[in-house]
Amino acid sequence: MTERPQSQYFQGAAPLVTTSAEPDWAALAERHERDSLRRRRIRLLAAGAAATAVVVGITATAIVLSGGSGHRTTSSTSSTAIDALGGSGPSPAGSPTPGTTASPSPSASPSSSPSSSSSPSSSPSEAPSRSASASAAAHPSGGGAAPAGPGATAPATTAPDAVTPSAAPKDPLTLISNVSTDGAPLDPATLFSATTLSADGKTWTRIDTGTASPCWQKTTGGLGQLTAEGCGSLLLATYTNGFSAVTIGVAVFDTKSLADAAAAAYKGQIQGLAPAGSISFCTSAGCVNTHGSIGRYDFYSVSGTRKPGTTGTTADPAATAAGPTLAAYASSQLLARGKAAAG
Repeated sequence: MTERPQSQYFQGAAPLVTTSAEPDWAALAERHERDSLRRRRIRLLAAGAAATAVVVGITATAIVLSGGSGHRTTSSTSSTAIDALGGSGPSPAGSPTPGTTASPSPSASPSSSPSSSSSPSSSPSEAPSRSASASAAAHPSGGGAAPAGPGATAPATTAPDAVTPSAAPKDPLTLISNVSTDGAPLDPATLFSATTLSADGKTWTRIDTGTASPCWQKTTGGLGQLTAEGCGSLLLATYTNGFSAVTIGVAVFDTKSLADAAAAAYKGQIQGLAPAGSISFCTSAGCVNTHGSIGRYDFYSVSGTRKPGTTGTTADPAATAAGPTLAAYASSQLLARGKAAAG
């Protein structure tokens, strides 16, 4: 057998490995470049994120400082006004709150307008809330005005469409108790305007009217003190039925207190009034008479007869019965003056 030639390797020896002591500089440089580029990108992204965070923080801080306080105030005022109204939320701007009356024109309370209810620093999104809050506060439905929060514009406290109370009815008796409220013309023909009267089933006809000034000129038996008590004039009228005659008179004072004082000191009587040239009656004391007081007036009656041959003070039953009724007519005429003045 032919022997094969021996290998150049020794038997049992490890294979010879060829290595290069020189590193791959190109590969290392390429990898270093890639690493550097990646680090630069990461730094740029981090810087951008930080800048964005700073801008957002500054913006949020500015919003909080400029609008945050007004927003909280608006919310507080709105919720307080809603609680006062008893509602569940603010009404839309421009619509009346339930249970209240809407203001018909811009001339209502200034706090009800949107421009006055929002502060200059408020953002547009806050305007509806402020307007609704101001509207609710300007039109309370009861329970008093809602307290305003810090910095909020105080709403008007006057209720809209408030009805002014009408003046108290004028009392006719009060009006005729003082000359300042009882200034209508006053004369016997107007005061005793009825030409005929009915009394005790009989018709009585007016035959004469007159005025005495000073008052004592047509009085007797001590009634002349009327002048001392402030009587300005004495208005007279005579009504007759046949020979029976009744004269009624009204003494005029400036105030009720003067009339009351004269009535308290009453004595004597007024004189009977008869047309000139006719039979006189009751020109001296002794006839049946009545007296009373109403407002600033005292009123009287004197009853007698105009029958020829009598003394003039002779009692006349028909005249005596009619005297109080005719005196009451004078009183009713005086009260009618007050009713006319009261309207």
